[in-house]
Amino acid sequence: MAKFDVNVFIAYLKSKWGETLRCPMCTNTEWDVQESTYELREWNPHTLVSTGPVLPLIPVVCTNCGNTILVNAIAAGIVAPTGAKS
Repeated sequence: MAKFDVNVFIAYLKSKWGETLRCPMCTNTEWDVQESTYELREWNPHTLVSTGPVLPLIPVVCTNCGNTILVNAIAAGIVAPTGAKS
């Protein structure tokens, strides 16, 4: 698992979203930040092994309805483009 300092990520979110971001589905303002980085790969129905790029993402989940926003961990400065922690 790729763990990171959640406080650094929350500071990044506040710098981009401000103090409050309303969920576009239910207008709730409470979010749960996941403490791990996840991968998103391009779908290839012909193989189980991906040879394409992988996006490192951090899920941010609405505590009311479960709507999930995926934030690019490279853009947030949590993961270096090479995959090493920054």
